[in-house]
Formats: sequence, C-alpha cells, structure tokens
Amino acid sequence: MLHFYDGQIRRYITQTIRVFSNFVVKYGDGTLHQIPVMYGDADRQVATILRNNSENKVNSIPRISVYVMELKLDRDRVADQSFVGKMHIRERDIDTSVTPNQYVNTQGKNYTIERLMPTPFTLKMKVDIWSANTDQKLQILEQILVLFNPSLELQTTDNYIDWTSISVLNLNDISWSSRQVPVGTAAGGDPIEVATLTVETPIWISPPVKVKHLGVITKIIAGIYDKGVTSGTYIDGLGADPMAGTTTLSDLISVVVTTALDYQLQVYGNQAKLMAPSENALPSLPTLDIAVKQGPDISWLEVFSQYPGKYIAGSSRLYLTQPNGNQIIGTIALNPLDYNSLQVNWNLDTLTTNTGIDSMGYLDTDVTQYNAANSNRPNSPGTFDAIVNPQTYNPLRPHNESTDQAVATGTRFLLVEDIGSVVNTKNSTWTGIVGTAAQNGADAWKATNGADLVAVANDIIEWNGIAWRVIFNSGQETQTMVWQTNIYTGVQYLWNGVSWVKSFEGEYSADKWKIVL
Repeated sequence: MLHFYDGQIRRYITQTIRVFSNFVVKYGDGTLHQIPVMYGDADRQVATILRNNSENKVNSIPRISVYVMELKLDRDRVADQSFVGKMHIRERDIDTSVTPNQYVNTQGKNYTIERLMPTPFTLKMKVDIWSANTDQKLQILEQILVLFNPSLELQTTDNYIDWTSISVLNLNDISWSSRQVPVGTAAGGDPIEVATLTVETPIWISPPVKVKHLGVITKIIAGIYDKGVTSGTYIDGLGADPMAGTTTLSDLISVVVTTALDYQLQVYGNQAKLMAPSENALPSLPTLDIAVKQGPDISWLEVFSQYPGKYIAGSSRLYLTQPNGNQIIGTIALNPLDYNSLQVNWNLDTLTTNTGIDSMGYLDTDVTQYNAANSNRPNSPGTFDAIVNPQTYNPLRPHNESTDQAVATGTRFLLVEDIGSVVNTKNSTWTGIVGTAAQNGADAWKATNGADLVAVANDIIEWNGIAWRVIFNSGQETQTMVWQTNIYTGVQYLWNGVSWVKSFEGEYSADKWKIVL
C-alpha cells in the first residue's frame, strides 16, 4: 500500500464547524442575521479571495472562526494494536433489469470486513466568537453554551461498519474577552470583541479495512488416514507392528476431491456446460472437431441452488486446473436465454506460459539448441502475428494495398491451409510452361530468390528477411504440447499433437474445476 487518505481528521473539524453553524443575532432594528462560520487557519490564497484581493478590506462581524490548537496521542485509550474486528456483511440483491434499479427480497453480495485497531488521539480546537459589542456576544454565547450539558455527540459518518463514527465534543474553557480593561486605551482602539471557547474531542484514526468477497465452498479436499499394510494380528496401541516398516507416506494419506454434485465440465470458447458424472464427450481422442457431449443438457441453476447465496454475474469466478497444476480463472454470468450455458470472461494473465520457438525451429524445451536471443523475434518467441489462410491471404498487401508492402523480419503466421508442394514448386529447371514437371507457386509467398514456400495446415512460418521458413512443423511435433498466443487477438492456443485449440478448451473431471460464488 503506497498511499491512503480518508480525510478522517478533516471530518472531525468539519463536524465541529457544523456545531457552531446556523446561529443568529438580532440587530437593533429587529432584523435577524445568521452568523457565518469559517475555518480560522485558511491558506493565503483563500484569505486573499475573501478580502477581494485587497489589504484594506476588514472582515465583517459578527463571525465565528474554528481552528485546531492541539492534536496529541491519547495513551489512556490505547488498546491492543493487533486486534482485528471482523464483520460479515450480506447485501440485498439488486434487480438490474429495470430502470431505475431496485432492491429485491433475495440475498446479494457477501463480504467479510476486517477492521484493524484504530489509534486514539485527542483533538483540541479553539472557537473564536467575534462580535461588535457586548450584546451580540451575549446573544451568541447564550445560544451556544446551553448545548453543552455536559457535552455534544458527534457523528462523523453514517457508515454502518465504521466503529469510530461516534465521538463527543467537550467544552473545556471559556475566555470571556480579548479586550483590555479599561476598554479603548489600546492604540487606535480595537472595536472587535472576541470571546474564545476551547473545545476538545477524542478521535480515532483508522487504517484501511480489508474487504473480502465471501465465497461458497464448491470443492472439498479431504485428507483420509489409511493404515496401509499391517500384519493382521497387530492391536492398535499394544507394542509395535512387525510390518510397520513397509508403510509409506502414500499409504498413510489419501486425498479425495469432490466438486458440486460431482458434475464434469465442458469448456469451449467462452462457454461452459455441465456434464453428468458418468457422461462422455465424443470423439474422446484429440481431433480437429469439437467433441459433443452425449447426455442431456443440465441447467446451471441446479448447481447455484445448492448454496445459500445467489451467484453474482460478472463477479463469481470459475477455476480450471490445468495438467501442469496452474489454474485458469474467469468471471462468469448465466446466459439469460439459455441457463444450460455459462458465459465466461477469461483472465488472460492466468493462462499457461507460452512455449518459445526460435528462428531455427527449436522449442525452448530443447535447452541445448534453443536460442531465442539470436532469433528474429527475441522478445516474443512464444507468439505469432495472425492466423491466416495462405491460399487467400497476401502478406505483401495485407490490407488490399495497390502496391506491395515490405514484410517485417520476424513476422510469424499460423496457417490453416496447405501452401505449395515439394513436387510442384518453382526451381532452376522450371521452364515457365504450364504442364511441365514443376509449376510456379504463389508470388506473394516467394522468397527473394523466387523459391516457393512449402508448408501445411497447422504449421507456423516466419519471414527471415529473405524467405518464409517453417519454424513449427506440425507433422513432426505429434508428441509435444506447445502453447502460443495470437498477438492480433490476444487468444492463447495449444497444440495437442493433432490440432491447435484454445489452450483451456475441453472436458474437465469433477476434481479439475470449481466455482467461487
């Protein structure tokens, strides 16, 4: 925490000024005039404005000014500084479908508030009462002094969770007059009569509170003691088991993970659907096609109704556990047209780290060959610039320009179709006549020496300044999982050995996902 300011001392001063506001005096002609109250320690700029930028203007009277005299630590009220007061707050839900929004008779957001012990101080202030004559002073004092019997209660905020909002204002001293006796002997004569009240209030200065969004348990991980291997004749507590030496840590502890109603989860794109515990999605093996769940659709209301609290659209979160142990997180919202589908807004910062690929085609898993520093893309070796169809996309005229544009060295594309052929490319023996042994390839993908590009769907290619080079050969990487991010869209993709899919898409068993409501 670099900085915080809540204006706490300012609120005590403001409330004290309000105590002395709205008093009036009666002039000799019978008219009533409200007495202005100002903070006495005004800065120079404000004071200049009040005097209309003139040194000859005299402040009007009657007037009341309030200013701070002293602020000191009150050690008599110091308490345990490590104490934390907790409150559990449950709000009413809000119906956002109507305008204006309205409260409804269901539970909304839940919070836990942790309040740290505040520090006690005593704030002493002076209240100067300016008057033109004794009669004005008597009128003002009589209206004020009757209120201190023996003190006034101050409330600095109407915040329900603020345990320091209530304080008191005590009157400690009264200075009747600032004039000397006999009156009028001072040089020039001072026509302003000033009476001074000294007031004091015990205050608290609180550090920021911790606000936690209450979640609901959606996954239970239970540690279960397993006696493991025994001799069969051992009586617990009597002697030593002769076979105890064969018991391992894995024998002693087993873990059971359970998710809401033991449902599985299917995730594709920004949608999540429930699957029954024994339901399958076909085809089950990695494929270019999206797997189709075989059972009937299940409403998400069945899950949310199991817990004491309605989910909060855009605030409740879905967690997906990945094979490497990382968790992908997204905020959720029910599809208002289909309760069987959950809309998810994924947090891109929780995705798995990209796999680096250097300009020679080596992956960062090959620690002996990988060299990203000397590649054409040293700062982002785990990304590509766009997904393109090489049969329709022209890298020289990406935005349909009228002339060819230069391709930046290090530009990478993920291909969705094949381009060129090893038996059908331009070479030094090609005659240029259609029907000969070698055909001319697409000009847009040629190297500077006229050589054609040969690549297949799912390959990643890079322009090295001279030619397009295949740096990821999908036909060779059939046993490797590779993560890459499309810079153009910000979407991360996973190569699963067969096809590129979004890195988190697929089916999740009951122990691999959870929801925090």
